[in-house]
Amino acid sequence: MLKKECHGKERSVNDPAQRKTDCKTTGELLHILTSTHSAKELDTYLETHTYPEDAVDFASFFQHFLDLHHLKRSDVIRAAQLDRTYGYQIFNGSRRPSRDKIMALCIAARLSLRETQRCLEIAGEGILYARSSRDAVIIYGIEHHMDVMQINELLADKRERILE
Repeated sequence: MLKKECHGKERSVNDPAQRKTDCKTTGELLHILTSTHSAKELDTYLETHTYPEDAVDFASFFQHFLDLHHLKRSDVIRAAQLDRTYGYQIFNGSRRPSRDKIMALCIAARLSLRETQRCLEIAGEGILYARSSRDAVIIYGIEHHMDVMQINELLADKRERILE
């Protein structure tokens, strides 16, 4: 089992979601990458600071948050207002959720805006954009700890498409 040290704590890196995590900010990683001048340095950077794009999927990444927050899948699926069967298909990886479904699951799990943005990135979906009126309403709802129904009501009040 591979181990890495981050802020004095040793962590397992067999989990793809934690593998090669080195606690550097994106800005620090960008600086390292732009200071790389050879193919050998690039190889070292890739080995040390990245993971293959397909190494982490939404279902396993989201499960990490459920475990972290001691949440049950059934409760989150219900709070996200998803069909039970469809929700479990998302979790077992047989269905790829839409951007709206990802946001609904994140809201139902009470994830922070940052965690929600990361889930959207992992799923290959666009992150919430503050200049988009619909996304701005959703960001507001997340920041004010609203549930899916409350956010949908706010979206409807603002004449925006609800989370479907």
